[in-house]
Amino acid sequence: HTVRRQSIKRGEPRQMPSLPHTAESTVREEHFSSRRKQLEDYLTKILKMPMYRNYHGTMEFIGVSQLSFIHDLGPKGIEGLIMKRSGGHRIPGLNCCGQGRMCYRWSKRWLVVKDSFLLYMKPDSGAIAFVLLVDKEFNIKIGQRETETKYGLQIDNLSRSLILKCNSYRHAQWWRQGIDEFIRKHGKDFLVQHRFGSYAAVQENTLAKWPVLCLQTTYAVFFPPLYFLRLSPEIFMKRPVVEGNRWRLDCILKRKA
Repeated sequence: HTVRRQSIKRGEPRQMPSLPHTAESTVREEHFSSRRKQLEDYLTKILKMPMYRNYHGTMEFIGVSQLSFIHDLGPKGIEGLIMKRSGGHRIPGLNCCGQGRMCYRWSKRWLVVKDSFLLYMKPDSGAIAFVLLVDKEFNIKIGQRETETKYGLQIDNLSRSLILKCNSYRHAQWWRQGIDEFIRKHGKDFLVQHRFGSYAAVQENTLAKWPVLCLQTTYAVFFPPLYFLRLSPEIFMKRPVVEGNRWRLDCILKRKA
């Protein structure tokens, strides 16, 4: 930190801002607004200093990440560090056998909530480890009885049951309420089934076009951009998975080519 402080460019704020030392219990009610302003000014000055703004502890305290302000990813929901239990993928033959807890391991991850999906990243590298889409089976449960975990939180969709471990029941309730209210407000179109059994609502007057991939002189494959459909190239187009990777999207396109 000493080296980093010495490397700060001239003209940038160098002194750490300070907060008043008066105890909150001794402040009268009419002074609460001024105390709020002092705290706001303190945080503003902290965030103007790159060394503290980019510090992981500051980002964790404020609840932001490198994905928080990317407009194309949709509105920002709550974010924070969680403990994630391994497993939970709903693929026949690959689930952990029985209810044995020896099969599980816990990992610290940064959970990000968006309008149509949830994702978690590795805190040290920022690499996205998994994306959980919002669909008609999206549901949230809390409690040890439902999750087999003390202060557990379970998030379900069509493809996975994601088990999280919180610090307390109140912390689990905070996550459940924050996710549920945000999804119900911004992602309600993904919670119901639409035309032709689709998860996505019909969008009129969009800029997305359907490109044509010419594979041979007599064949063409029509498909929308994967980012528009929220699809992974490794998604299985036919389920359950009983023929290896034959019906995986990238394998289908390769086979057609």
